Amino acid sequence: MIKFEKYHGLGNDFIIFLEDDVKKYNYSELAKQVCHRNFGIGADGMIVVAKSTIGDVRMIFFNADGSEAPMCGNGVRCFSHYVRNNNIVSKDIINVETLAGIIKIETSIRNNKFFAKVNMGSPIFTTKNIPMSIDKEDYILQDITSFDKTFKISSLFMGTTHSVIIVDNIENLDIIKYGSDIENNPLFPKKTNVNFVEVIDNKNIIVKTWERGAGFTYACGTGTCASVVMTHKLNKTENKVTAQLPGGILIIEIIDKSVFMTGPSEKIAEGQYFINLAK
Repeated sequence: MIKFEKYHGLGNDFIIFLEDDVKKYNYSELAKQVCHRNFGIGADGMIVVAKSTIGDVRMIFFNADGSEAPMCGNGVRCFSHYVRNNNIVSKDIINVETLAGIIKIETSIRNNKFFAKVNMGSPIFTTKNIPMSIDKEDYILQDITSFDKTFKISSLFMGTTHSVIIVDNIENLDIIKYGSDIENNPLFPKKTNVNFVEVIDNKNIIVKTWERGAGFTYACGTGTCASVVMTHKLNKTENKVTAQLPGGILIIEIIDKSVFMTGPSEKIAEGQYFINLAK
């Protein structure tokens, strides 16, 4: 049996383990098993809390399909909540090592609820770093066809690979149909997260994300940051935006080219997982 805790950030849920408890297992296979919503605990992703030589603590992240991702915005808030709850780090400001670099997180308690303000770093627009299989410097407002529709797509790296599509009416759009198709477009050799965005005004947007390796989720932190970065770049929003997601609200700020995300985390459960990787 392995001790686990489960957290969610606006409905984006994660199983969290300590490295010492799971290091003998294949993380990809473990993630697929524990994240399965019928035969496992059920989650969008798996997080392993590990020691770091360059930060306070290291976050290892795997999607529900067993693929490893450099970072996860909602996941890193839940990660910071876990390390504070378990006294792994005892200070309010935490430097978390990820595959996307060191992420600085300011933690706080407001009205008995945990919040984290995360410095998500700076966006990257060069196609070779997104990465994309196309010989262009950047990829902004380009046509992409999916089934019966042609969208204007803009791609960037925001801790992980993201594409942003601005639409007029997000409620009438089949996110699963188009998101899953665009995720696997040959333009993206490592696939892409797909964010559909409706701009309400220059301070408010609605975001729905099809996540690479997880599918449709209630919230995507890096995707929301990517959406605000792109709408701001296209002069549709200001540098501080309230983003409405299916699971709740995130506040995104762009300050001196860095992107800051503020949002909550909640602990759902803890327990012992009966592992059987022989299945």
